[in-house]
Amino acid sequence: MHVAGIVAEYNPFHEGHLHLIRKIREELGDKTPVVIIMSGEFVQRGEPSLIDRTSRTCAVLSCGADLVFELPFTFSCGSADRFAHGAIRSLIESNGITDLYFGAEHDSLSDLSEIARIDFEKEESFQLKRDELLKEGLPYAAAWEGAALSVLSSSENALSPGLFSSIVGKPNNLLAIAYLRELFSSESSITPHLIVREGSYSDPNLQEGAFPSATAIRERIRLHLISGGKSKLLSHLDELRPYLPDEMLSEMLHLWHGSTRPMGEDALLSSALPILRSMSSDDLCGYAYMGNGLAGYLKNAVSRLHFDPNTDLPSLFRKKIATKCFSYTRIMRAISSLVIGQKEEDLLKLSNPCYLRLLGFSERGRGVLKEMRSASTLPILSRASDAFHHGKDPVFSRMDELDRVSHDWWTQIARGTWEEDFHQEVIQFKRNKLYR
Repeated sequence: MHVAGIVAEYNPFHEGHLHLIRKIREELGDKTPVVIIMSGEFVQRGEPSLIDRTSRTCAVLSCGADLVFELPFTFSCGSADRFAHGAIRSLIESNGITDLYFGAEHDSLSDLSEIARIDFEKEESFQLKRDELLKEGLPYAAAWEGAALSVLSSSENALSPGLFSSIVGKPNNLLAIAYLRELFSSESSITPHLIVREGSYSDPNLQEGAFPSATAIRERIRLHLISGGKSKLLSHLDELRPYLPDEMLSEMLHLWHGSTRPMGEDALLSSALPILRSMSSDDLCGYAYMGNGLAGYLKNAVSRLHFDPNTDLPSLFRKKIATKCFSYTRIMRAISSLVIGQKEEDLLKLSNPCYLRLLGFSERGRGVLKEMRSASTLPILSRASDAFHHGKDPVFSRMDELDRVSHDWWTQIARGTWEEDFHQEVIQFKRNKLYR
């Protein structure tokens, strides 16, 4: 029997994501179980998720997924390689996944696989060229690409430099390559499947008749919040109906009609500014992703940041810290780590996922879950208290601690609560009804 795996954020879950689930069932059969490994309250871009993991789990189970696990914070809020490593290792260690499905802008799985099989980082010429380009002032992504091109030109690889650059210049292609690299390096038997993305990942506009980008949806929500607050957002939420499944839209309405507010980089920056102002550059350097001069750069940039009643905080912050030396996602990951308390040493110690945190399952997913419980090499946590059984393992405990702190931070800022984990039951979807 096929069991398909998907790595996702669902921030929010939109029609393009639903299309991927439907494609799985078209290709592998309509009874194929679909297992999701999903980011928790923070996402790979380094910012809080728009809506909580519970709402996203409910939406995706209602739309056909069968089993949802949470990707630990230390991986979900990491670079593409770290994000992919945590997610793919989780799926592999579950010992229940036969096929991996992912989207990318490029239409050739063989091209992506060819790049994934090249271990650029181990090439001495790559390291020398990368460091040389960094010293010249290029941002890390551009330095990496330039160094990789130098390795590529001296190898027997069939990809042309132009094609290589066009591929690695797209974020979903990079994630796909990272997924493939993890599968190949672990010699996994999981079969990869590429579904070509329709529409642009970074397109800020929503277009009728096209699959949307989550970025465009979040931007539309942000603009309504800026111009009129939550009341205006709720009155205009119907604008998103062509782009979001009804199940996701319903969860958003339910959440925001209550005491919870939409989350994003504005909430993160509001929490981070007092910390950045009060800590020394030396102390900041101890936090994840703050190295190579970023701590000092942020400290100086924030000291020159002044309130402007005509400009929202994220726009003001982006303008003040704009630089070629550090990507904005790197900066946001560093700030998220600062707020949650993730240190640089955590990135080294928390190198592999220690558990599978279960968020929800369907009736079909129950059978898959039963098999995983006996076959998985990672413990499956159904309740927050399950982690206490592994309290003597400091790595396990630290990974769990960061997860709980990130969840507490999100719920406290979004709706004034904390320690919801200890009251949260696993979500079940059976007989076309959610039980949460």
